[in-house]
Amino acid sequence: MDIEQVVNLFQKLNKKEIKASKLGWTQYTTGFDLGIEQAYQDITAFLEDEENFRIVCKHKEKELNTIDKRRMEIAYNIFEPFHKNKLINELNLKIRRKTNELSQILNTYRFTIDGKEVTSVEIDQLLTNEDRNLRKKAYFSRNQINKVLIDNGFIELINLRKELAKAEGSMDFVEYMLKKDELSPNIFNGWKDELKNHINKLNNKRKELAKNYIDADELKPWDEEYLKNIISPSLNTKVDMTNYYFVLRDFFLNFGINMDKYNITYDIFPRKNKSEWGYNFRIEVGKDSRVLANVKNRYSEYKTLLHESGHAIHSFLQDPNEIILNEGISGIVTEGIANLFGSFIYDKLFYKYFFDDSVENEFNKIKEYEKLNYLRFIGNIFFDHELYRNNITSLEDIYDIYYKVYKDLFGDKPLEEEPPFGYRIHYTTHPIYMHNYFMGDVTCEMLRKVFCEKQSVDNITEKPTEFIQFLIEDVIKPSGLYKYEELFEKISGDPFSLKWYF
Repeated sequence: MDIEQVVNLFQKLNKKEIKASKLGWTQYTTGFDLGIEQAYQDITAFLEDEENFRIVCKHKEKELNTIDKRRMEIAYNIFEPFHKNKLINELNLKIRRKTNELSQILNTYRFTIDGKEVTSVEIDQLLTNEDRNLRKKAYFSRNQINKVLIDNGFIELINLRKELAKAEGSMDFVEYMLKKDELSPNIFNGWKDELKNHINKLNNKRKELAKNYIDADELKPWDEEYLKNIISPSLNTKVDMTNYYFVLRDFFLNFGINMDKYNITYDIFPRKNKSEWGYNFRIEVGKDSRVLANVKNRYSEYKTLLHESGHAIHSFLQDPNEIILNEGISGIVTEGIANLFGSFIYDKLFYKYFFDDSVENEFNKIKEYEKLNYLRFIGNIFFDHELYRNNITSLEDIYDIYYKVYKDLFGDKPLEEEPPFGYRIHYTTHPIYMHNYFMGDVTCEMLRKVFCEKQSVDNITEKPTEFIQFLIEDVIKPSGLYKYEELFEKISGDPFSLKWYF
């Protein structure tokens, strides 16, 4: 291989990343930091090493075949930011330290309601309660973390990221992150206009449902989970989650995927000092993948397990020897595949393990509503953007930005209390990332439509094993070879567009 030296570099880098990922798993599952900072410093030192970068630059200039050219493009993009100037390296180090400090707070923080500590899982369940005042109290309990984050340097973190973008020569941190993810800087241009009619439809639907189901003029944020429970009460069915693995294993066998062959570790029940979000830790591609979740015996919670298991299985369907190309896989592709498997919670292929066909009608209704209502998630995406496009000096500035985004997009009025935002860990640990979920869903819909047209079927569940082969051959294998927008167009025949979602 013409680039063997570079491959060797990435094998060494991969070992350091595996160590950091294992330490991340420990921190998120126990609350203990056993050396994450040092692990990331080791990675940074390796990337900053002048001799390592010289090797990458030397091989990048070689006459190479198409695949090796792409490998070198990915390699160069990873190393090059660490060889611009000292200021950028210092900023990256400060950002990593502050992010780690704040994530430690987020992972161990617990909300309280009426002086009693509650988990996020318990809050989720309270949001389905028929007592509207209790739902409201549960919803606003999540704003308790806002000031804690600010007091511990959240605004400082935002400003550090702004400084980094400026030092990198980007217009703002949003543009910097999009470039880093190999996405066009104008990828979001036109979204507001393109979605306007659909958002009008959503707003009308929400008013109709509020009137019909809760005798209210409008649907408030604390009504949403309760409404879903009314439309589809089966979602809130109590189930025994102790046999979760066997349910997941039997489901994935429908696609010809035997999870018993894969080394997937699960940690799914809540406890003190454990992160209350859902994650997949891709420790080592094709060898070690770990799923963190928090469930409490409700059928709806399987959506998270399906999503995170989708991530894990995706890791095992990749070629572990393609260390460099795997680094070039877009987060949109990984979230799209995970969202695709998460969506099966409403499909007979999965619900057959719990229900008979009597749930089909309610699941079709909730699936249709959730798809439309998911447009509100775009508010999170644009709010994240605006944090880096406005001058922020206080928590009140953040609230002003929050209300402006949601007013412009959905016509929302300010809430009666401070809006919960900080509990969503992405703003702290994964900025300018949430578009991966929505664009992943657009990709998911595109894949469904392309496959069904090729196979002359109405649903991918008619040919599940053929669908997995399509996913492997047309999506997973080439996903590192192409930038996201190129891959999307290669599969669909058209440039990326939100039209695929509808």
